[in-house]
Amino acid sequence: MFGKKPTSVSQERLSAALRATAPSDKINSIRRGPRADRKSTWATCVLVWEPRGREEGVCVDISETGARIRFRNKPMIPGKFHFVSAKLGINFPAEFIRQDGNDVAIRFVPGE
Repeated sequence: MFGKKPTSVSQERLSAALRATAPSDKINSIRRGPRADRKSTWATCVLVWEPRGREEGVCVDISETGARIRFRNKPMIPGKFHFVSAKLGINFPAEFIRQDGNDVAIRFVPGE
């Protein structure tokens, strides 16, 4: 708890360790495609689902494919819901992707 601070790892050491663990062609195959450009924002939003579920939060960042939302408490979110933000002018169906503490990542679902 009160020990020494961990030393930072240099970029050279990090890249050498990555090269030693996996060939460069495998590293490229593991990665997904490039992420959509994200816009940092601080807009209030609501996740709404049936029958009367509702959770209010703040949209921290948003892209064409999804968003990250921060809540005061750790919420229980269903798989499918509507993302509504009057400030951003969005009312769109979405799905739950992952939760990291009070932050929830969602993906917009076109055509639903």
